[in-house]
Amino acid sequence: MTMMPTHDDIGGRNDRNTCNDSHKKIDSARFYGQYHGHPVRDGLDDLLSVLRESCDSLIWTAGDSSLDNKYWFDDKKPAVGAYRTSLEPPISNADVTYWLNYLADERATTTTTTINGNIGREVRCSRLAAINTAVEATTVNERTRRLREQDVFVRDNIQPEDILVVSVGGNDVAMSPSLCTILSMLFLVNLPYSCLENACVCGTMPCDEHCWGCGPVAMLSCSCAFPPCLGYMNHLFGTRVQKYIEKLVTKTKPKKILVCMIYYLDENPTPSWAGNALKCLGYDSNPKKLQCLMQRLFVEATSKININGTEVIPVPLFNVLDGKIAEDYVARVEPSSQGGRKMAEFILDIIEKSSHHVTSGSSLLPVESTYMADRS
Repeated sequence: MTMMPTHDDIGGRNDRNTCNDSHKKIDSARFYGQYHGHPVRDGLDDLLSVLRESCDSLIWTAGDSSLDNKYWFDDKKPAVGAYRTSLEPPISNADVTYWLNYLADERATTTTTTINGNIGREVRCSRLAAINTAVEATTVNERTRRLREQDVFVRDNIQPEDILVVSVGGNDVAMSPSLCTILSMLFLVNLPYSCLENACVCGTMPCDEHCWGCGPVAMLSCSCAFPPCLGYMNHLFGTRVQKYIEKLVTKTKPKKILVCMIYYLDENPTPSWAGNALKCLGYDSNPKKLQCLMQRLFVEATSKININGTEVIPVPLFNVLDGKIAEDYVARVEPSSQGGRKMAEFILDIIEKSSHHVTSGSSLLPVESTYMADRS
């Protein structure tokens, strides 16, 4: 188990990232206290300028509470990197983005043995930092008509050397499902397990008609798969997620885009705002069926997302949060601080490993498969 460093240790380790204290300070309580993501004005906009001065490239997180999990726990840590000089007081809540920054900073300094046998410290040339623009309690469907303020901030500020991490779609099923989504999911989870394992998908409709997921294009997608409702869900997690990402990068393409399929939910039947939805989906009695569906959607939808002009890497978060450890979750469906750290480690490992893979367009899953083999 890794021991948390003291405030002084963190400060010492981040001396190279210390920025000019003349920058405008950000109210830490307000920054972490907003339910729907972080405030852009007097928040993300001020933070961005400091981050740009202290790192070579940024990791942008976008989507829903699978990445914007700060609301669900109170695990305060001394701020790291540029956050230490930006926040007042310099305290962060240990959400996914905190762990991305903490671990990226930790990895940026490696311990090496010199020729003379003395132990020295070597600073890598490339420095990463993370900024969270994901928004709690949001869906893919709502973004077919209008982007969130935080999404616009990504679109207007992401740069070619940056990395975009997107996780979205879970709330379209658990929190605000359309009628078509409800009917499709109920049909699929009531099929025999073998039908999901042997399902056939031949494609999906490449466009989205902006009808909140119940328009003719989404319905036509049912003809692209057997069982038919799998085609509808494939359109939701494939085409509609891709169209959302295309809006985020319409001005500037980052060097990498990591598209996540959400983690498995907590199998322990503890209290949750999503309890009724999980019960209706049969997750309390047979979680493997919904998990099988998530695997199929990862292969048939997430892994086939392609954005011209950049490298797309599909990321199965269920490989790292597998539903077995209750402490990884809050309210069964949100990552805890512990779960967020595991996700951050997974994401950073994929980013690092992808630098050693030659890919064209959308990845065919080599990166995360290699990482999971390394973990076993």
